[in-house]
Amino acid sequence: MDAESVAVLGAGVAGLTAAHELIERGFSVSVYEARPAVGGKSRSQAVVGSGRGGRRDLPGEHGFRFFPSFYRHVIDTMERIPSVDGRGAVADHLCPSAEAGLGRAGEEPIFHFLRRLPEHPGEMAQAILGTFRALGFTRRDTLGFTHRMLRYYTSCAARRREQYEPLSWWDYLEGDSYSPSFRRYLACIPRIMVAMDPRIGSARTLGDISMQLTLDYGRSGGSIDRLLDGPTSEVWIDPWRAHLEGLGVRFHTGRRVTGLRLLDGRVAGARLASLTDGGAEEVRADFFVLATPIEALRGLLDDDLAAADPQLARLRAAPPRVFERLTSWMSGIQLYLRHDVPVAPGHVFYPDAPWGMTTVSQPQFWRRRGRLEERYGDGTVRGLISVDLSDWNTPGTYVRKPARRCTPEEVLRETWEQLKAAVNSRTGALLRDEDLAGYHLDDELEALPGGGFVNHARLLVHPPGSWALRPEAVTALPNLVLAGDFVRTHTDLASMEGANEAARRAVNAILEQSCRGLAPCGVWALREPAVFAPARQLDERLYRSSRTRGQHAFDLLPPPLETVGALASAASGLVNLGRRAKGGAHPG
Repeated sequence: MDAESVAVLGAGVAGLTAAHELIERGFSVSVYEARPAVGGKSRSQAVVGSGRGGRRDLPGEHGFRFFPSFYRHVIDTMERIPSVDGRGAVADHLCPSAEAGLGRAGEEPIFHFLRRLPEHPGEMAQAILGTFRALGFTRRDTLGFTHRMLRYYTSCAARRREQYEPLSWWDYLEGDSYSPSFRRYLACIPRIMVAMDPRIGSARTLGDISMQLTLDYGRSGGSIDRLLDGPTSEVWIDPWRAHLEGLGVRFHTGRRVTGLRLLDGRVAGARLASLTDGGAEEVRADFFVLATPIEALRGLLDDDLAAADPQLARLRAAPPRVFERLTSWMSGIQLYLRHDVPVAPGHVFYPDAPWGMTTVSQPQFWRRRGRLEERYGDGTVRGLISVDLSDWNTPGTYVRKPARRCTPEEVLRETWEQLKAAVNSRTGALLRDEDLAGYHLDDELEALPGGGFVNHARLLVHPPGSWALRPEAVTALPNLVLAGDFVRTHTDLASMEGANEAARRAVNAILEQSCRGLAPCGVWALREPAVFAPARQLDERLYRSSRTRGQHAFDLLPPPLETVGALASAASGLVNLGRRAKGGAHPG
C-alpha cells in the first residue's frame, strides 16, 4: 500500500511536531513554511554579519525559551530528537535553574528566591511566609489569596469551565481587596510569564497554569525552571529539522498558504504563493494539517470553509474587536555586553517595569558548550541578557511612549534604563553604559518610518470567554485538521507545550480517518493535586445539585480569613505533632 500523503502548512513547533509524529508512522510528509527558516516564534534569529574570525553570528531570539517542569508533550518530543553533538537527545540540552529574582526599582537588588521547595513542611511554611513578609504582604493578603487558591484547587472541572472561564483572574482573586504591595506583584506575574494581564486573562486559564507552577515546586526535586544550553535553533530546531529530513520529511520554505480549495466535502488542494519569485502553485495531498498562527488561519476562512465547518464559521464571524482581544504582543530584545553580568542564576522579574519585563542572563547556562566570546560575534561580547517585553501599550518611564509607538533605538533605551534602575544598587553598578556593545530586536517587528512597529508574530492570549471561540483540532472536513496554540488543549496556554499538544491531537484525528490501526500520539492532561481529589468530587456533586444551586463548599464555611486561619492552625499543629512523634524540633 502506498503511503498516504500529508501536507503540513506551517513549520512552527506545531507543524514540526505533526510532521514528526506522522513520518514516524509511515506517512509521506511535506512541510510548507512562509519564512525562510523553520521553528516559528521558537527559532533563533542571528545578527547577520556579526561573526568574525570563524565565530558564528551573535544569536538573537523572539524571546528566551522557558521549560517549566509541567511540560510533558514538548519534552517527550525533544527526547526523540538526536542531539546536535551526536550524544544523547535534544532534551539533554536542558539546564535547570535553581533560583529566580525580583528586580525592584529603587530597592536593593536583587531579591532572590528558590525555585524549589525546602525539604520539610515546616521549612516550607517559614520560607513562604518569610518571602511574603519581605515583600510587604499583610496577613490579610496571605490568607485571602490562600483562600481563593484553595477554592480553585478544590473546584471541579465543570465549575472552572462554566463559572471561572467567563471571569478574569483578577476578578476571581478579588484583586482590588489586597494591599497595594500585594497588588503590585499580583498584577505583574501573569503578565511577565505569559504576556497576560490578570485583569483581562481568563480565570480558568491562569488558575490552571498557576496551579501547575505551584505543583512543580513539590515534584521537580530541585528546580521548576529549565533553559537550553545554547541558542534555540542551534541546539533544538536545526537538529529537529535534520532528523526529520533524515526520516524523509520534505521542507519547502518561502511558501505561504493563501487558500484552500474544497471539492465534495474535502480539501482538494492548498494554494501557495512563493515569497521568492512571486509564483503560485497548488499542493495536493490526502490530508492537510493547518498549522498557521490564528491570525493567518482567520485570513484563510472564506465562504466555503465557513459553510463546511461550524467552528470555522464561528471564528470567521467574530467581530474584529473580539478577535483583536485574542492576541497580544510579547517580543524580545537581546542586549550584548562587553562583560558577563549574570544578575541571577535564573529568570528575573521586574514588577515596576511598565513594559512587563522579564530577563535571563544566557552565558551562565551556555558555558558547558564554551564561552560566549569564543563562539559568537567578534570576540568582544562576553555577556548576553535576553529580555522579554510583554506590555507594548503602557508608556515607558524614560521614553514616555508605549513600546509599539517607539523606534528601535527608543525600545533599547527604555529597556536598558529600566534594567539599570532595578539592577544597579546604591553601592555599585552592575550595568554600565560603556559595557553595552549592541542589541538585537525581534525580527518579527517591522519598524515603520518615524517610529512604531508592525508585529508579524502576535501571541495568543486567553481573555474571559475565549474558549468558546477557539476550535478543536478536528474539523467537519474529514481530511483537514488544525494544529497550533489556538486549538483547544489540556495545556490551554499559548506556548511550545500547547502547540505540541495541539499537533498531537491533529495527528490522532488523521490516524482515525486513515483506519490503518496505528498507535495514537500520547496526550496528557494537566496534573491535579491528589490531596484535593475528594474535595473536587464533592464539589462536582454540589455544583450539579439543584438544592445547593452551584454553591462551592467554601461558600458554606465562615468568612475567608477565619476559614484559612483555622486551616493554617490545624496544619501547623499536625506538622508539630508529627515532628514531636519523631523526636524532631520545629524549625525556628
